[in-house]
Amino acid sequence: MQMNLREFTETVDRETKEMSREELWLLVHSFVRKVPENVREEFLDLVRRARKKEAENSESMCDISALARERDRKDIHALLTRLEEQFREIGEGTLALQADGYEDYSSEYWDPDWVYEYEDPEGIGQIFEQADNLIQHCVNDGFYEEAVKLFDLAVGTEVYADGDGDEIVLDLRDLVQEHLASVDCERLIEYGLYAVYQNTKPDQRAQEMYDYLTGTFFRGTRLENILRVGREELEGQEMFWKSWIRLLTDRPGDTAGKYLEEAVLFQCTEKEMIETAHKAVSLHPGLYLAVVEKLAGNDAVCALDTGRTALKEIDVKYKIRGSIALATAEAALKTGERKLAEQCWLEAFRSDTTAVNYLRIAAECEKPELYRKELMQAIHSCRTLSSDSCGKNTDYGNRFEPDREMKRNSMNDSERFLLCFLSGDFDAAMEKCAKVQKGLGWTGHVIKCGIPLFLLLLLQSGAPAAGCKEQLRTVAFEMGFQEKDYEKGLYKEPGPQEKSIGHENADIFEAAFLKWKARQVISAGQAEKYLVQLTRLIDMRVKAIVSGQHRNHYGSVAAMAAALGEVRESRGELFAKDRILLNYRAEFPRHSSFHAELRAYGMPDTRKR
Repeated sequence: MQMNLREFTETVDRETKEMSREELWLLVHSFVRKVPENVREEFLDLVRRARKKEAENSESMCDISALARERDRKDIHALLTRLEEQFREIGEGTLALQADGYEDYSSEYWDPDWVYEYEDPEGIGQIFEQADNLIQHCVNDGFYEEAVKLFDLAVGTEVYADGDGDEIVLDLRDLVQEHLASVDCERLIEYGLYAVYQNTKPDQRAQEMYDYLTGTFFRGTRLENILRVGREELEGQEMFWKSWIRLLTDRPGDTAGKYLEEAVLFQCTEKEMIETAHKAVSLHPGLYLAVVEKLAGNDAVCALDTGRTALKEIDVKYKIRGSIALATAEAALKTGERKLAEQCWLEAFRSDTTAVNYLRIAAECEKPELYRKELMQAIHSCRTLSSDSCGKNTDYGNRFEPDREMKRNSMNDSERFLLCFLSGDFDAAMEKCAKVQKGLGWTGHVIKCGIPLFLLLLLQSGAPAAGCKEQLRTVAFEMGFQEKDYEKGLYKEPGPQEKSIGHENADIFEAAFLKWKARQVISAGQAEKYLVQLTRLIDMRVKAIVSGQHRNHYGSVAAMAAALGEVRESRGELFAKDRILLNYRAEFPRHSSFHAELRAYGMPDTRKR
């Protein structure tokens, strides 16, 4: 289990308090061997300052230090004045970049992109680089007020570019991306916010830091990193962290939630973590997820209790509750509570009604039929967003709610079709597929996943052959199936695990799908009816693709035709696969690329040698 900084420093203080001079010398000597080369000068500076501490307190040294500091301040102010004037000219557009725009056809899309190339005749990038260097110098020497002034200018000044009449605006990150300035933006943020902390009154620090960190320029910044920057330890940290956590608890949104999680895991004891998660649950239910995952690494029983409390406190409509349920299920399995884990899988499905969460229950529960009524209720009560609202290829139903913690459970038509099929309503699922009357335009339609699903359902043999193997991969892809998503809520013993070779997601999907399939029952009449429809749909698809010479899809339709033959053979129709593939070769005698794909899926090679 990883220690946060507070735990680490308190442990080191406690362990070194009673050490002898020799033991401390040995500790320092051992530590020195691990100091990276790029920070050795900084480490030596710390050693020298510690050694000369008493001398610096003497009157003569104080006089010399004061004079040196005053001289340094004057030099800094002279540079700061010059840079402030230059940043003013940049902001007014007096200093600007030159931009040359043109159409770029190098992308894989049909429409070209309009891109710009920039020139910097005024040396604007160098101005930002000089500001970056001066900010570091100010922080290292303790001139925090000056550092903050310059930091605000560096991250807040917009640069204008003249692009043949188009007004283009860039910030510092854009300059770096365009190779117009060499500045480490993350390091600059750390130095700048360290100075902001030191230059702000203790009772105002939390609000001031929040105002900075909620800006787009600071996205991804970790507050913990700021503590390691300056030459001296930040004062008043205990007061700051308490007020910081209190402020974030009352602020909605993902940004506040992210920093709240970081602060709580970084500073709080286990008891404080749980208490804070309870207080923040109405605005930041995601904190419960972070706490449960943190506790699970050290105390699975405590993690289980905390997770169960969270499931009671959080409204079932929020997707984040599904993630908490899966983390709680893992804790339950670690403690041997198998039935409780299954209940958590069900709770995950109720709050995040997806095909993957359904398949986990259907494949992993000892008696999934016990949960059928509750599963069907969850499906019927889940709201549906239209495909027009969601857009194609989006994360089912969450486009309108950018707030991660407050996303509501929903599904689109594709997800509902998958659940219709997995829940055993095969007639309704086939009815949706059978409505398709054209062999093209299947992208985004349920049929693209529906045909492979029905082929796999009707396959009666054990190990799928090449065509059906490809249908498994197709379903896994169309379903968005990921190994990491499926295995959430499951628990594996620590140690090396066997990994399948090749298409890992499809292989794991195959195992889960076969477990689900073993529990399905369809009549001979149903199977024959589905085969008639599949034969019609696949034939329509093959002919549309090959006659239209859509070469990129030859492989997929060849696999589909092969899978149909494999299914028919598994149900007693001799040589069905060879007959179907050879018939398609005869129907398209001049399409050699298509023939190659047919041979790849098992068509006999009758070419003259």
